[in-house]
Amino acid sequence: MRPEALTLRELRGPGELAQAEDLQLRVWGGSERDVFPRDALRALSHIGGLVAGALSGEEVVGLVVGLPTAAPGVQHSHLLAVHPAWRGAGLARRLKLYQREWGVARGVTRVEWTYDPLRAVNAHFNIRRLGAVASTYLDDFYGEMGGINAGVPSDRLVAVWDLTGPPPARPDPAAPLPAVNDPQGGAFRAIPPGGGAVRLHIPADLGALLDCDPARAVQWRLQTRRAFHALLGEGYRVTDFLAGETPAYVLSR
Repeated sequence: MRPEALTLRELRGPGELAQAEDLQLRVWGGSERDVFPRDALRALSHIGGLVAGALSGEEVVGLVVGLPTAAPGVQHSHLLAVHPAWRGAGLARRLKLYQREWGVARGVTRVEWTYDPLRAVNAHFNIRRLGAVASTYLDDFYGEMGGINAGVPSDRLVAVWDLTGPPPARPDPAAPLPAVNDPQGGAFRAIPPGGGAVRLHIPADLGALLDCDPARAVQWRLQTRRAFHALLGEGYRVTDFLAGETPAYVLSR
């Protein structure tokens, strides 16, 4: 795979939009009712939304979709998909940077999107690499889902990406931070006094956990839901993410 050979641009025509449907099914599984359909993608592009992709020759191997919102200068990023064969090539970041350039050229100052807070790879990408922050947690946002999302409530964290300002202030990564939950099972403990930054652990691989122990995955969901609500209710917000064997969010206020 040669990432430099890819072309990133807005998608055109029914053939490319049909490939965008197929890519969604390949990435997330489920059924055809779970995808953003090509006719809706066409309508979205027509009214000024973002429907862009990465093409290897004529094959669509990456997709990013952004919707206009009622708030001036704010875009909702509905989905980002990368063909499994192209993972690890930096394509997700290239698609987000394309979205940033596209948005800035059209007066977009902030992009927001929802993602599963227990997916460590996504959390690292959204919070650590892109510099998004989060202060809104949504319980079971989509209801019951299929594909890779089946088996746990569809809770979502809202990532907020400022396209114009500096990256968020982050605590010293070398400083020890107290954990508000058990790094092995997710059980919520308590918010320590003092109001400093804290760690909120998540499972290292939610997908593997759903395959081998779905009940434990649900337990992680319910425990971290409780912790997020407690922290966000006390004025904390997600400002960083620590990868590793026991991955954790950093929340500050």
